[in-house]
Amino acid sequence: MQEITEARKKRPTEDIKAQATGGLNDACARYGLGIVGMKKVAEDAHAVIRIGKRYLVNFMKVDAYMNSISQ
Repeated sequence: MQEITEARKKRPTEDIKAQATGGLNDACARYGLGIVGMKKVAEDAHAVIRIGKRYLVNFMKVDAYMNSISQ
């Protein structure tokens, strides 16, 4: 059981880049932002998915938003 927990904590960045959605911690790791900054970007990009208490981020929408503000 402890091996599974450790594997989840040390998830490779490549796995995160291949996902279409992910949790807030995954989004922070993918974009190099803190939690507060990532929440702001996700909300501005209309990429927040709420399922109960779960806070997910649509990475495709955030990618498009980041591209649009960087040009």
